[in-house]
Amino acid sequence: MAADTIQKILESYAGARKQFSLSEFRDSCCPSEELTPLLISLLPIFSKLSLGWRGSSRDYQIFRILRKPHLSLSDYRARALTAQVGTKRELATLQDLTEQYIGHKTGKPWNDPDVLRKIRSAIMQQKGQYWKEGEPRRIGYRKGYAVIAYLAYHAPVYFSQFQHAFLMLIKDGLIPNHARILDVGSGPGVVPLAISACARDIPEFSAELFALERSEEFLEAYRFLVTRFIGDEPRITAYPAVSGDLRDAGALLLPSAIDLMVIQNVTNELVQESPESRAGYLKSLSGLLAPEGCMIVLEPAELRNATELRKMVQAASGHDLHVHSPCTCIWKDRCAAERCWSFTQKPPIYPTRLMTALAGNHDAFRFLNTDIKFSYAVLVKDTKRRHCYTPDRDSPFIPLSSLKGRLGRRVNVAGALMSGDIGDTGTHVFLICDGTSRQPVYAILPHFHISPENQELLNLPYSSILEISDALVRFNKKHGAWNLFLTRNSRVNPVSRAFL
Repeated sequence: MAADTIQKILESYAGARKQFSLSEFRDSCCPSEELTPLLISLLPIFSKLSLGWRGSSRDYQIFRILRKPHLSLSDYRARALTAQVGTKRELATLQDLTEQYIGHKTGKPWNDPDVLRKIRSAIMQQKGQYWKEGEPRRIGYRKGYAVIAYLAYHAPVYFSQFQHAFLMLIKDGLIPNHARILDVGSGPGVVPLAISACARDIPEFSAELFALERSEEFLEAYRFLVTRFIGDEPRITAYPAVSGDLRDAGALLLPSAIDLMVIQNVTNELVQESPESRAGYLKSLSGLLAPEGCMIVLEPAELRNATELRKMVQAASGHDLHVHSPCTCIWKDRCAAERCWSFTQKPPIYPTRLMTALAGNHDAFRFLNTDIKFSYAVLVKDTKRRHCYTPDRDSPFIPLSSLKGRLGRRVNVAGALMSGDIGDTGTHVFLICDGTSRQPVYAILPHFHISPENQELLNLPYSSILEISDALVRFNKKHGAWNLFLTRNSRVNPVSRAFL
């Protein structure tokens, strides 16, 4: 039976019922089907119709999920919550639970010299695998100390990283006040932990947390950490994580009608897969999103990861999945994703006791991991965009793709700020993009040319929209990039500010 036909039958059947059993629906429509395979095949249709499910292979209850208003935070409150991310207080519970888990796994105190030695060795081994030159990376978490090393070195940063991302999504109006959230490739549960930490300070928010993870060692850590971290918080329900691989998501029994799907630091580990192949997994997973649901993909900020993220997202977007942010193609064009090295940076976190113990007096550069830099993309099922800005037809602004014909001349342009300041103390440099140029474009502001008319460039958050007037066009042959030089006469006008 065609999917459109099944959807019409299911929509009609569900329309007169608040809930029903899957066996009832099967017996009336497709009596030869087994229940669990039938449920898996119907999950994308359930998601389109905002239907959820509960139960077991004996039978499943199907119920309607009511639309919820979106969560709202004032600028003052959002900034206050953001300011406490990564602080000693905010990391305290995660720190305590990590130390308890080490004792649980090793039978020794977390700061036992032999335990610390083995954690150091595991961290260095992971770094060696990740940065190996000339060979495919091999990243795995099948051994206990590999997971402990992840908890010691990566988890505090990723925990804080996602708190920043989650507050950003709330400010963008993408999170309902009661959210169904699926964390794909959850590892030890960093994303559910981060969401739970945010929820403690947002009493009007509640959530159902679901997770998918393939590593049994990570699943063990997930069960230990998430259960204890959430405790008896009544507004957060964390369901047992599903064991499985995101590449097999179409054959797994996963939740439907998801409001937020998170894929953090996962797709870069599919080292044998092209960005286009990874895009296929995003498309498949997006079938589980509710009609107004969104998906956020986060990856490390390194050149390879950042550019492959953009290529993957561009390949995944189309009729059913659209880019919401941070990219803003203001001229309705598609950017050169293969040249887009774009990432955001947040304040460093407070180093944990475990990091400090691992570093000792001489190895801070090896074992203190406190910087937060990441690339991200938010995808939506509808056509929402962070910024709805398009220059008027009679505006003085030209597309960045037109710079070649204006070399040595002064121009007016508009675009999104796609980097922090990547210059030095003498010259401020920012990547800007409008979705048209096949080569990178940088706004260059020498320190001695800062003026009241252009200094706003130094204060705008990542992905904000700005208009630049009276900038001199130059070309950097060495880097194959266009430079827009700003002088004291140049003007920068913020059009739409993103949340910090």
